[in-house]
Amino acid sequence: MLLPAFDRTARDAAYLTSTLLTSIVAFVVWVAALTLSLTLGILVIGLPVVLGAVFVMRWTAELDRQNAALVFGRPVRGHYRSHRADGLFSRVFTTLRDPQVWRDLAWLITHSIVGFAFGVIAVSLLVSTLSLAVLPAWYWAVPGGYDIGIFNADTLIEAVGVSFLAIPLAFITVWVLRGMAKFHASLAVELLGRRRY
Repeated sequence: MLLPAFDRTARDAAYLTSTLLTSIVAFVVWVAALTLSLTLGILVIGLPVVLGAVFVMRWTAELDRQNAALVFGRPVRGHYRSHRADGLFSRVFTTLRDPQVWRDLAWLITHSIVGFAFGVIAVSLLVSTLSLAVLPAWYWAVPGGYDIGIFNADTLIEAVGVSFLAIPLAFITVWVLRGMAKFHASLAVELLGRRRY
């Protein structure tokens, strides 16, 4: 009973930590892709840039499709139309008519906000829980003791007592991580495709 719960929490923590990293990549990609595509796309020499931007957005979205396996046990599959066409103009037009390209863009924008926020919350909760659990090992390194709300732990006995607060915080952390991971991964399924079977 305890081992599967620990495994589930470890997967949720890994998923949310990876979302923090991929959300930063997503932000850089969608800002650069839109900026370059809108500024250079009006020129003939900018059309390959549009195709390149779509390719990079797809690659970035694929990272999150694979990460969804940590929550659902299997990755998400995107549904792209064929982008093959004769001539550069036709290929760009065909590519931009693919709904999955626009869903990828919507995902990157959404993920760069929601994924970043969830990742920061997850890492903060994990670090807070672990640091509180081992408080007796490091409380002395904080000048004046460790403040937790209105209480100050500046002796070993007080630090040991305060460290027991890590137990309810761990339950809260597990519950919050699970909720955030399921919500974020469900959002990924909604925008990026559906789960592979």
